[in-house]
Amino acid sequence: MQRSSLYEFEKQPDVTFTLRTSLVTLVWRHWTPFTFWSCYLNKDTYPNIEKTFESIANTRVKLLNTWVNNQWSQLDVLLENIAGGFPHIDQDALEERLKMVPDVSEYFVIDTQGKVLGSTTKSRLHKIDLHTKAIESGIKAPFLHGPYIDSNTASIGASSSKFHDAVTLMLYLPIKKGEASIGAVCARIPNDVISDIIQREAGHIYKESGDNYLFMVKPEFDKTILPGTALSRSRFEDNTFSHGENLKSGITTDWGTVKVKQHTEFEIRFTDPATKALHPGVRETIKNGQNLFVTYPGYSDYRHIPVIGKGVTFQLKGSPDTWGMMCEGDLGGSLPSSIYQFKADEKLRVCVQRAHYGQHSTASLHQLICRDDSHRGFCQPRHHRMAI
Repeated sequence: MQRSSLYEFEKQPDVTFTLRTSLVTLVWRHWTPFTFWSCYLNKDTYPNIEKTFESIANTRVKLLNTWVNNQWSQLDVLLENIAGGFPHIDQDALEERLKMVPDVSEYFVIDTQGKVLGSTTKSRLHKIDLHTKAIESGIKAPFLHGPYIDSNTASIGASSSKFHDAVTLMLYLPIKKGEASIGAVCARIPNDVISDIIQREAGHIYKESGDNYLFMVKPEFDKTILPGTALSRSRFEDNTFSHGENLKSGITTDWGTVKVKQHTEFEIRFTDPATKALHPGVRETIKNGQNLFVTYPGYSDYRHIPVIGKGVTFQLKGSPDTWGMMCEGDLGGSLPSSIYQFKADEKLRVCVQRAHYGQHSTASLHQLICRDDSHRGFCQPRHHRMAI
């Protein structure tokens, strides 16, 4: 299990590591002494939380790959029904396949110029409105284009997801005569479908604060997409799952408002509002291929809220790009509510309360907690953490 360094540590002669960042510098993380103390009391649960994040992330990736492979299988069947009569298109074959595959909003067939020869959306017949470079790729080999913005997707309407906008996935499967490509069968899928796959409530570690989202790691087809750019809908895009601030209404931070006009995809790059750089979870996932961080004090996400989580990178069949996914939960929401009802040494509890009300500095509180050897396992962390 690979863990990357999230916060900088100094190496001591006894090969232990001391946290450079004092508690005072953690105030921007919505920190309170109770958060620190609660995390400390629950440090024994870290291995279980790590396993849970690992399991959720790996399961989401498997589901995405299974889903994509199934879409290709459906296109394979359609190709068998279409290829023999090309360029005459069996409209019934298109319509029948559309009824059988709820995630697809349009099946259609194109020639080598991208002209629509047959479609389940009658208004698109004879149109030439696809991305030229995508057509070139799609008539040569199986090609997954997207996500990208396509107004046709918005106007055609939703498929299986209750969410809907213009963000699109397009699958191209070549029609060949001998060795020559003569066209392609295509499937249009609203991108909200894959957002649903990773956003299913059973796939959230913490239902009140969890968020799973996709982002660009390495663009190959469209190199104008920056690493860290959102490729899926955030759970906090609107008020469907959260009743506080959301991306469409605007999430307020000390460095401005984080807001989208239409959708999370492409409008959000997962940066920390305070630094304008990729937030540590995304940054380390891109750098190392994966990342796992579940301990105090968390890291700042794109809303400038302390979170913990797991990041992975992967590829989908037909897509030349490398994708990334974060599975995260707010630090405050990532621990059982019972942790705040702790029984503690009265002296330490009084110090925590005094620090909270300004009668004790957070630095002296940190020294008090770490002075006792019984606390050193927490103050000197179990592993390297990512550098801010």
